[in-house]
Amino acid sequence: MSADGSDERDEFVAEYENATAADVIEEAEPSATADGERPGEGEEGAVAGSLAPDIEVTPQAPTPENALFVALGVCLTILALADTVVGLSLVLVATVVAAVGLGAAVCYGVLVRTTPDT
Repeated sequence: MSADGSDERDEFVAEYENATAADVIEEAEPSATADGERPGEGEEGAVAGSLAPDIEVTPQAPTPENALFVALGVCLTILALADTVVGLSLVLVATVVAAVGLGAAVCYGVLVRTTPDT
């Protein structure tokens, strides 16, 4: 509505032009591939496992380096959250590092023992 209270929609509709043939964009037909199929034909799309490698995936025991990086990430995450909630102290940092270190060592030991040899 304008300031004088009149409705301007009627004027807009009167000025609107319908689309002409020149305004329509037509998509080109996709060309066929060497085997005669068009791109996208015969493909199932994004199906789970469709991008899986052709080699067999085998389980492996975790390496100490991987366990250390996971433990470091957990420590930093817990300390960042603790800093926003209660603030950091030396006792809190030591407790978090000790608890995460002990948990990571136990998990690493269990995973090394239970992972089959490959």
